[in-house]
Amino acid sequence: MLNKYINKNHIENEKILVKEFLKAKPFPHLIIKDFIKEDLANKLSKELKEEKFTKQESDLFSFSQSNDLEKTNNKTLKEFYNLLNSKEFKEYLEKITNIKAYLKIDCSGFIYTNTDYLLPHDDRLETRKVAYVLNLSKDFIKEDGGSLDFFENNKIIKSITPKFNTFTIFKVIENKTYHQVSEVLRDKERLSIAGWFNN
Repeated sequence: MLNKYINKNHIENEKILVKEFLKAKPFPHLIIKDFIKEDLANKLSKELKEEKFTKQESDLFSFSQSNDLEKTNNKTLKEFYNLLNSKEFKEYLEKITNIKAYLKIDCSGFIYTNTDYLLPHDDRLETRKVAYVLNLSKDFIKEDGGSLDFFENNKIIKSITPKFNTFTIFKVIENKTYHQVSEVLRDKERLSIAGWFNN
């Protein structure tokens, strides 16, 4: 099943991914470029935009979010949800992270546009074990904002530009995995599928 969706080298180079995940700072994480096959990434990017999104706003965040993709009627999006929620993918994830997370995943689409943001937080919730983001925007550069930033001692020590078809995962650790989505600075859409693997 994995071979149908994920680029072959990310399956064959599993041991390299394990080392990268464990040695990453400021907390265990992994950034995988060109994660899924290009035709699927293109279809997800196009068809996700056709989902219904609802604006979510508070002092801590501003973005638009879809319903949980478990409930989508879109074949391509449901297929991707089923991949992430499959036992085979979760076993693959466990081999890389050494984290068991076999309960139902959380999985939604997110759109950040000009001035949208998500302030620093640690994702703490008892069942959340691994957070993930699949970026589906094709034209984002550093100067556009919308980066995923990792903190240590209240300082940003890693900033990840949302490049197309990049899959980022990180271990959720209470009071440690502080991260944010920096403010989008230009009139572009930062599109992603994101959520958590739970246990």
